[in-house]
Order: sequence, then structure tokens, then C-alpha cells
Amino acid sequence: MEGMLGIELGFEQLYCLEKKLSSGSFGQVHLCRHRLNDTEFAVKVVDRRKLKAKDDVSIFREVNIMRDISGTYDGIVNLVDFFEVPDTFFIVLELARGGDVFDRLSKKTTYTEKNARDLARNLLEAIRYVHGCGIVHRDLKPENMLLVDDVSDTDTKLADFGFAKRLSDGPPNGLVTRCGTPAFVAPEILVGSPYAYTVDMWSVGVILYLLLGGYPPFQHENSRGLFRKIRAADYVFHDKFWEHVSVEAKQLIASLLQVDPKVRMTAQGALESAWITADDGELSGRDISGSLEEIRKFNARRKLRGAFHAVTWAVNARFWNVEAVSFGGKGTGTSDVISGWIGDKSSPLDKETSMKKMKERLGKTFKDVYELKKKIRTGSFATIWEGRHRQTDQTVAVKVVKRRDLKPKDDAQFLNEVAILQSLKHPHIVGLIDFFEEREHFFMVMELLNGGDVFDRIVEKTTYTEKDARDLIATLLDSVAYMHERGVAHRDLKPQNLLLVSREDNADIKVADFGFSKRVHVPQSLMTRCGTPTYVAPEILKNHPHDHMVDMWSVGIIAYVLLVGYPPFMEENQKKLFRMIRMGEYEFYEEDWATISPDAEDFIKKLLVVDPTHRMTAREALEHEWIAGDNDEDLSSRDLSGTVRGLQTSLGSSIESG
Repeated sequence: MEGMLGIELGFEQLYCLEKKLSSGSFGQVHLCRHRLNDTEFAVKVVDRRKLKAKDDVSIFREVNIMRDISGTYDGIVNLVDFFEVPDTFFIVLELARGGDVFDRLSKKTTYTEKNARDLARNLLEAIRYVHGCGIVHRDLKPENMLLVDDVSDTDTKLADFGFAKRLSDGPPNGLVTRCGTPAFVAPEILVGSPYAYTVDMWSVGVILYLLLGGYPPFQHENSRGLFRKIRAADYVFHDKFWEHVSVEAKQLIASLLQVDPKVRMTAQGALESAWITADDGELSGRDISGSLEEIRKFNARRKLRGAFHAVTWAVNARFWNVEAVSFGGKGTGTSDVISGWIGDKSSPLDKETSMKKMKERLGKTFKDVYELKKKIRTGSFATIWEGRHRQTDQTVAVKVVKRRDLKPKDDAQFLNEVAILQSLKHPHIVGLIDFFEEREHFFMVMELLNGGDVFDRIVEKTTYTEKDARDLIATLLDSVAYMHERGVAHRDLKPQNLLLVSREDNADIKVADFGFSKRVHVPQSLMTRCGTPTYVAPEILKNHPHDHMVDMWSVGIIAYVLLVGYPPFMEENQKKLFRMIRMGEYEFYEEDWATISPDAEDFIKKLLVVDPTHRMTAREALEHEWIAGDNDEDLSSRDLSGTVRGLQTSLGSSIESG
């Protein structure tokens, strides 16, 4: 700006620098006052001596972007002035007097879904505008949601365009720079895939989760573990904090925290969602004040560790390297880079065990800890080996996946399987012992089960009764109920995935192969078509949104097969087979079912219900007369030896499409 004599005025001539508001590695944010009209502003003072040449370029890019959009939209912090001197940049910004949103929330005593929805809508409207200008923000987080004044709790402005970039300024396939704040960064940034506007929508999903639950969806003791959870979208709506939150809010979050950016919701789509457009009165009646205590904890940790530093770490290339990750992998501590995203919702005992394991294998590779002995079987992406722990001599099963041929969605699916198995500790679910992520391979170390699958064992039996079949189903139901109560759908239950621990025990089975498993965040929210044709539920074949109830259909099929030796739906032509399943067209043939108890038939009828909302749940099935009744003597007298001869024909082959 020029003075009255035509002399260019510098920052000091026009502004008076006042109290410091925050500080970081490269500079500080101060309050400043215009000397002529006494108006207050915020100024980012950047020490150029600490910057590399590329950082200089980034500052100019930030300023140019803010110049282009300043004054065009109320929901964005405006650029007021910019001064460049040899040692310093002065970026003068509109002052948002209300501070950041989470500072304000931490002081509230009452809080409703309407409050959270209004904040979310303002953020989404700002992001829609930014995206409409061809700009990707790339660092959405609570600190960048600023309140306009001390009066309104929801009137916000979007701030900090330090990582923002025009999509047109990047390579033709999309942007590639790894940047952002770790807890809010999208999976495609972590894996190094080209990306676009949808990375911001992932960050919005994380912020919405925070606004409603009070804590972040992705947490781990170290950055490598955090990144693994993000790449697998491994998060849970814990009942303790989410039981009063509407299904529509959870659905919106789930649609934003999609690993595949192609199916992630856009800002416009989110603004049109059922939760954002819900009636004010309805949301005002949903009290979520219980989340405020978690918000206060989150805010305290954030302040203690200094969120400003997270961004400077985030642009460090070494930090973003996701190689050589294991339970005991040596990674940057999350406390160094993420303010308040330490730990998780697991028990102190789980954390203690995890930390002990981490110390034991700090920095070690798979080959340092295990050796591969012999190949068991080979698949499209993975090979299963028998392995040995070098120190304890424990025999294990090892799933080895070549990373070179994996697409991002395959990477996410595998990490999802790992995350789910880590969260399931049940005597009848195969145990995950260890996991290593290295440059060329994933190594998934599990219990070695030597007994074969359920079919293998049954066809070897000389006597087989209805009680044997019932006992197997009861054991299966116990593990399925456990999974479902922890929000997990298996989605590929079949006899081949029911493995026996040893050849000496006919009853000790474990559910295996969680490759298609998913967390069910809200009812009927899963969409991928997957499973095994003979055992797949009708809602999957209809492309309807589904949930854990698909497993109960599969349990019904397994029970049918174990009782008569063949599945209820049989047709060589897959198109006709799928039509029969969709319509629920099956029969209990008199010649095969005459000697089987009426309770068994009733049990299956209540599972093979086309409408999943009318299907028995796992807990209801465990209470059914066939499972829980005083009928051991009766069922033991019902001989099923004829069933054994038909069992070998009931094997199906796994498929996945879509």
C-alpha cells in the first residue's frame, strides 16, 4: 500500500503487532491493529529464514488462492493484506473473534444434534464453495473451523489454506503431494494414489465423528498403527457415546469415511443428506451433552501437545512412509504429531499387552521373528504357509500377500481383515497372532488349525446324529453372536470356513477367513456383492443395502446342509440359482426330513426368511428350542448317517463382484 507521498508502506507502518495467539515451527499468529482505523486483524508472521525454497512457493500459492476467493463467500476467513520482506512474510487475515469450534464446545454444558448439524452444514457449505472454485483444501481439522464472534456457537468460517491447491495446477490424474494432519488425512494420500476433492470429504467425516462423539474415529499409540486404521477405515460407533445419536447422522459419517474415493459422498451430496436436511425440532430434541466430556478431554490433549506442530510434521516425507509396519514396528510416536489422538477405547489390559508386544519386537521384520516352513495353499493374492516362531518354536499359519499387485481397494480390504481380527477375541474365532507390513509383502500370522473343515470331519465319521449337527450350529451361533454384538458382519459363512483345531476333537471349531468381513456402523449400510453362491443372502443378490443379518441366512443354509447333506437351493445354472435364493424358493423333502425333528425344521424356516428384518438374530437363534431345549436324548437318537454321503456335493466356490 502507498502512503500520501507515494511511498510503499510496510507492515510496521500500517499495523501494530499485539499479543501472540499461537505459535509453530515456522512462525507465529498475532493479534494486530490497523494504525489508521483501529480495526483488529490476525496476522501470520512467518520466519523465512526457517523455510526451504519450496516452502516459499507454498506461501505464495496460499496467498494467491486466498486473494482469489477473499470477499466472495462469507464462510471463509478473508485475506486482508500481504507483506514480503527478506526475512519475514506477514499474512494479514480477517479476525475470527470466537476462536475455534472445539474451544467453544469444551465450555458448553448443553449440546444437541442440532448444534452439531448446524456446524456441519456450515462446514459443508464452505467446502462446496471451495471445491466449486477448483480448490482442494487438504487440511480440514477442528483448528481450521473458526467462530465469527463470541455470541454464535455455530456461525463459522473456514481458515488456513496453507496446503490448499488448485486441482488444475496438479498432474492430469490428480494431486499427489502427501500432506495434511495425520488423524484427518484420507487413505489415498497415505498410499500415494493421485487424489482430488474427495480427500476433503474424508476429513469432513472425521470432523463430524468428533462433533457428535467427542473423540476421533481413528486412534493408535503410534503413527503407523494410526495409518493402518485409516487405510482400513477401521472405526466403531461405541454404544457408550453413540447410543443417542441418530441413525441418519451415522449414515452420513459412514458415507464420508469410505476408503474408495469413487463412492465417497460429495459436499453437495452431504448437504442433501437426511441428517443435514432434518427438521430442527427433531434434532433439538436429541441431547448429546454426554459427548461434551469427551470433547473436553480431546481439547485438553490437543492444547497440551500443540496442534500447530502437526502440520509441519505432516509435510515430512519420512513421516509419511508407511513401510515396515508391524505390531512391534518402529514408528513415529503419535504424541509427536497428533494433538490428542493418543490411545483408543480398548481396555487397559489390551493396551498393556499391545505395548509389551511392541517392546518385544521393536524394529524387527517378519523374518527376524518367524520362518516359513511349507506352503499350504495358494490363492490369487495370497499364499498360506505353515510357519514357526523362531524364539518359542510355536507353529503358526501365515498369510503372505504380495503388495506389488494390490490395488488400493485390495490394500484396504486386507487391512480391514487385520483390524477386525485384532478386535475379535473369542475361543471359536481364529486368532490373529501378529501382523507385519513391509515393502514387498503383508504377513498375517494366525493360529494354525490342523483339523480340516467341518465337512472333512463329518464325511470321516462312522456315526452322525442330529445332536452332532445341532452342537456344531450352537458353537457357530455363539461366535456369530459375539461378532454381531461387536458390529462385525462376516459375509462368507460356509462349512469350508468352519475349521477344526485338531483331528482329535470333533467339536472345537473356529470361524475363519474374514476377507469379506465388514464393520456394520448403521443397519443396512453395506453394499458390496460378496460371498459364496450357495450360501449368499437374497438382499446381497438384489443389490440391496445389507448388514450382519446376511450371516444369519448363511447359518440357516449351513444348518440345512449339515442335516440332510445338500443345500436348500440347488441349480447348476447360476442365474436360476440366484432367482431361487432371491425368492426364497426351497422345500423340506419328506424322504430326507421325515426323521429330523420338527424343531430343526422350524429353526431353519426362521432363518431362511427373505426379508432380513424378520430373520432371527444370533441371540434369538441361541434361544430357539432346537438349540437351547432339553432335547439331547431325542436328538442323539436321530441318526443322520445317510446325510454324510451327500455332504461332499455341497461345496461352493467363493465369488466377489462389484
